[in-house]
Amino acid sequence: MKYGYIDLFAEYLGLEDFSDKTIKSYVGALRDFEQWLLRVKAINDIRIIAFKEIKDYRESLIHKYAPATVNLKICAIKTFFRFMHERNIVDTDPSKNIKIQKISSNIKSQYLTRSETLAIMNRAKLMGKKPYAILMVLLKLGLRPSEVASIRLNSLHLKSDPTLIIKNTKRNKSRYVPIPADTVHAIQEWLEIRNASTKVYHQRSDYLFTSERGERLGERGIQRIVENIARKENIKLYCTRLRCTFANDLIQEANIPINILSALLGHENITITGRYISASQVDVRKFVDRLSEI
Repeated sequence: MKYGYIDLFAEYLGLEDFSDKTIKSYVGALRDFEQWLLRVKAINDIRIIAFKEIKDYRESLIHKYAPATVNLKICAIKTFFRFMHERNIVDTDPSKNIKIQKISSNIKSQYLTRSETLAIMNRAKLMGKKPYAILMVLLKLGLRPSEVASIRLNSLHLKSDPTLIIKNTKRNKSRYVPIPADTVHAIQEWLEIRNASTKVYHQRSDYLFTSERGERLGERGIQRIVENIARKENIKLYCTRLRCTFANDLIQEANIPINILSALLGHENITITGRYISASQVDVRKFVDRLSEI
């Protein structure tokens, strides 16, 4: 992709009063698209991009990410090409007819089956203590990847009533997430390896998950671990699917009240939590049969 266009686009977003977070995510999405074009299509000139390239890219994203993440990346591309067209850098907008996914129709398919859950847990174990601990935290605590990356050692309480304190959430509030025994065990096994590291930046780090080259494993590093598990097991997997499975398991198996689930997930609005609830035919019949007088 020709140097300068993305930077020019970032300046435009700033002038249009987009938030710093949105600008960062849009620019990141475009950099990823740029790398994909070069790697897969051998294209490095933005002016020859057509509808097909964007559509093919969207299809590649669908196999890796949650619908919301795919939509964010596609929205970034659509906004970028609309900007390029308005500035007469391209004659037509190739993204104009590209559609985003309907999230409401996809949420039901995001739940992992029991066999899929066991498969990814087994695969993560084979990959090592850190991948397994990360998977268990995502799967059994329902955290966002950004929250996993931000876990500090002093926010973990693993002895009596194991609990994780999640700080600095969207509204700068803390929430307390109970840690089940299997996840406590996974974290403890990783801590033994992490604390034995002789690397100075690991010794001074107060983050739970460190990287090979730094004090902290970032959000993208966590996503890559999940992607590696997905690829090895040939399962459609992403961090949001693990979070959805956590929520669905609590709803279906533990009958958790939605207000408590909302607090566990860190949702600002309980209506957001409602997206995780999908009634199966078994659920419907179970309740309707109670009305029978025979």
